Amino acid sequence: MSEKDNVPPKKRLKTIPVLFIASFFTIQILAYFLVFIRHFQFIEITIFSWLVASLVFAVYIVNTEEDSNIKISWILLALVFPVFGMLLYIFFHLLPGQRIVSRLINRRKEIAKPYNMQNEGVLFSLGQLDKKKKQTADYLYNLGFPVFTNTKVKYYELGEDLFEAMFEDLEKADDFIFMEFFILSPGQIFDRIIAILSRKAKEGVRVKFLYDGTNMFFLPKKIIKILEAAGVECKVYSPVNAILTTVHNNRDHRKILVIDNKVAYTGGVNLADEYANIYEKHGHWVDTGVRLEGEAVKSFTLMVIELWNLRNASDTHPDYLKTRHSIKSDKPSFSIPFSENPHDKDWVGETVYIDIINQAKDYVYIASPYLTISERMTGALKTAAEMGIDVRLIFPHRGDHGGFPLMVGRSYYGELSRRGVKIYEYEPGFVHAKTLVSDNTTSLVGTINMDYRSFYLHHENAVLFYDEDLARRIKEHWDRILEKCILITEREYKAFNLASRITGRVLRLFSPLM
Repeated sequence: MSEKDNVPPKKRLKTIPVLFIASFFTIQILAYFLVFIRHFQFIEITIFSWLVASLVFAVYIVNTEEDSNIKISWILLALVFPVFGMLLYIFFHLLPGQRIVSRLINRRKEIAKPYNMQNEGVLFSLGQLDKKKKQTADYLYNLGFPVFTNTKVKYYELGEDLFEAMFEDLEKADDFIFMEFFILSPGQIFDRIIAILSRKAKEGVRVKFLYDGTNMFFLPKKIIKILEAAGVECKVYSPVNAILTTVHNNRDHRKILVIDNKVAYTGGVNLADEYANIYEKHGHWVDTGVRLEGEAVKSFTLMVIELWNLRNASDTHPDYLKTRHSIKSDKPSFSIPFSENPHDKDWVGETVYIDIINQAKDYVYIASPYLTISERMTGALKTAAEMGIDVRLIFPHRGDHGGFPLMVGRSYYGELSRRGVKIYEYEPGFVHAKTLVSDNTTSLVGTINMDYRSFYLHHENAVLFYDEDLARRIKEHWDRILEKCILITEREYKAFNLASRITGRVLRLFSPLM
């Protein structure tokens, strides 16, 4: 194995997107130079032409299906930098890449349809319990996500506990293992994963490992070579290469483990040591996840097959669905695993979040590492709080990515808190969980952040649960977390550094595009 295999192609790959976007911006600067310096006599007609083009662009944008804040960001960008803004929009939205991927996903959904039918008895039982919840289940099934019973669910309050359970179940695999993750980072956690997967593959277990292409920035080549040498099938979703396409902005943010079509895991954790608090990256790390065993696992199997076989029309479902596993329960418990893709306009993650908020009668808690939200999400939170619902949002007190996402998120605090939304920050460190719980009846655990990237740009997944015992356990957990949080009132917000508040408000203008 060569020395190059130990080194990720970080510098080369990271410069590709930067250079690509910079080329558009360079064209804009060149246009300014030619007009204002070399050909000043044409400035009036040039500015008039730009204004006309910007107006036409604005009319087009306003009539799209995008969120209003996304529209405003694009129009503002085109007004300030008309050439750059329009070129960027054409690249990301009008070139055929996204439409091609959308057609491929729809083809895969059609292939999977015969294996993904709703048990009408389960749907009827949910309707007997709560008509509104049955309507939500109908909405999700229309998108291809049935509701299941006969599934045992275990909730994990910390990443370290989730990983230990995952390791134990991986050792028991005897047919197949599917893993799909956003971030892979060398360290203790990933080393154990590599060791187990390699051993199981050599034992004859079919192992498929799907990971997002951004790992090419920092993942040494030798790691994938070790897995492949052991018999693990590895595949990159949307690899980053020298020829950028319109789908490079749409990442696979999902985190899924499926074992033998019997057990599945999902949640906020990636395969890296900070998620298990092996080392402190931003203080104590709070992440959550769930283990499902039973009939609902089938949906996760189908999710992974969908992206794994995206570029072909093969039907491999019977090979992985032959094992059926059911766990009977004496209490009402309903699970709806679902995913979303950025190439259709369903916006299923945001819709489900808003549905939970709108249906709340007593309380709703939402934990997320980020907050950049649409007007309809902001409106739902404000309305719920004004109607007397105990709305609590839980975020990190320490920011990542230079602290810029935290600054942008805090720009929402004032308007939300004035309407009665209670906002908390976890003082010991970083909340990376993506968890909702409401009214001791409804909960959601998955990968969906409260930001534009998750709601509009990424592939995501989550599970919606209607299970009273589970909801109570999740609420008890977050009630304990709240004891370690700071309540951020409008007064506390104004005490934050002035420069950071201004930065957050300025960046918020373009946060829907970031």
